[in-house]
Amino acid sequence: MNNNLKGELAVMDSLGIKPNYTALGKKYGMDPRTVKKYHNGYEGRPATRNKGSKLDVYKTEIADKLTIRRVTVQGVYEFMVKKYGISRIGTYSNFNKYVKKNKLKPKAQIEGHPRFEKEPGVQGQVDWKEDISIANKYGEIFTINVLHLVLKFSRFSHLNLSVQKRFDDVSRGLINGFVKFGGVPKELLFDNMSTVANINAKPKRPTDAISQLAKDFGFKVRLCRARQPETKGTVEAKNKVIDWIRAYEGEFETLEELTQIIETINKDMNININQETEMSPTALFYKEKEYLKPLPNKNIIDTYLTPNKYKVSAESLIRYGANRYSVDPKLIGEEVTVDVLDNKLYIYYNGKLVTFHSITDKNINYSDAHYKKLMNGKVKKEDMDSVVSENLEMMDKLLEHRKVKVSGIAATKSADALIAYINQSEYGRWVISNYAHLSPADRLIFIKGMNEVLPYVANREVFISHIKFSMKENLCRSIAFDCWVNDFMAVSESECILTEEGFEIIKQKYSNEIEEFIKDMTIEHKKDEAEEQERYQECLKLHPESKDIYAVSHEDELPFM
Repeated sequence: MNNNLKGELAVMDSLGIKPNYTALGKKYGMDPRTVKKYHNGYEGRPATRNKGSKLDVYKTEIADKLTIRRVTVQGVYEFMVKKYGISRIGTYSNFNKYVKKNKLKPKAQIEGHPRFEKEPGVQGQVDWKEDISIANKYGEIFTINVLHLVLKFSRFSHLNLSVQKRFDDVSRGLINGFVKFGGVPKELLFDNMSTVANINAKPKRPTDAISQLAKDFGFKVRLCRARQPETKGTVEAKNKVIDWIRAYEGEFETLEELTQIIETINKDMNININQETEMSPTALFYKEKEYLKPLPNKNIIDTYLTPNKYKVSAESLIRYGANRYSVDPKLIGEEVTVDVLDNKLYIYYNGKLVTFHSITDKNINYSDAHYKKLMNGKVKKEDMDSVVSENLEMMDKLLEHRKVKVSGIAATKSADALIAYINQSEYGRWVISNYAHLSPADRLIFIKGMNEVLPYVANREVFISHIKFSMKENLCRSIAFDCWVNDFMAVSESECILTEEGFEIIKQKYSNEIEEFIKDMTIEHKKDEAEEQERYQECLKLHPESKDIYAVSHEDELPFM
């Protein structure tokens, strides 16, 4: 409303003068009827219109998804687009405005940190998203880990799902990323992952395992500053995208579906425009891949990805231990590998998780989905469920129980008891296979070394996982001492092998060797520290701005005893 008109009308009212709407309309360029409306209290059109949004029908679902712990707005947006289509959900910009306007998610506080960039092919950054718990449609909780490898220059990413957090899972995830990239960056930047960084050493340094992988694949290991994850800000920023998976809570059934969801998310990450570079990672990767170092020989890759191979039979089964487990029939004739965790058998093809089973005493273990694919075309569609159910029930009736329980003490009584003890473990297959090929004299050496430590073993699974390496080195001659060193260096109790009593007994027995070991570690530490300090000073001279990025410890003492 024109303020002058409003004022003039107010003056006329105060003087008791009846307004001439026609004259006032001409004066202010309005229809006389409009002037009359204003005189009667009309305020004109509001500056903003309270128009509803097409997202209103999804408001409750959006709000529910945003209550999921650590889920991001973009993660919910991607989920809604996948479910309802972009024509109904609209652009991310409008979706984000809708969320903010309706206060569906609070703002997160962000700490500032310096930014840095790298040339093409120079750096990849690695991080874990650990222990992600997500429920399927039936409320079953899946706890997974996602290894995230991203190229610094292009922001091109690789996500790798795993159910464990061992070095095998790290190497498998990294190598799958290298294969996907078609090459290897010059360096990889890690945080304080226990499988990669020896955090007991001062200064911390890469573990032997990651150092060997780096040597085989031709990259340099870099460790970011402790408690400063922003030094690898690219992967930390993109890790927000991994939280998109949380929006799929209750939207999937099997681990295979969850794996496919992560692969789809990964594809979207690499296609969407990156806000920092204002380009699609796929577009920039087209340039960066030319600068990557070539992959090593296939035999080296296979050594890491397929250490123990299991061929899929014509029945779509693999044999693990005494029993057999199904995979998708499309893998018949192919070779797969396995992992075991929490009494579950996880099966991988070309280093990628394809299915899992609960480990049972049943001789044959088919999933309904795999068996139905095998039966497809062999029975009528309407009879499929009943035929599959009857066949699987019949297999269960043919179950042969094979239960062997042997204690560590009992395992010292005979070679057969020792084999039975080892066979109880998920790692026992390799050990037994190699034991079978030893000469009688070498078997006696192995048994003697094992008998020395068996009475003091508290954690059988961790112990047997170490036998493999000790067996390779010296037929387990020094496995008691090796177990003591493992417990001495262990970060947590779950990584320890020996009982407290056993730890002290072996310590006394090998006191001279232990004293020498600590002396060597101290010398090595001081040497590494001096070299690290020298590199640090050289780095500061060349790049003074890198002070907050380059991590160096100034502590002088090892955490020994």
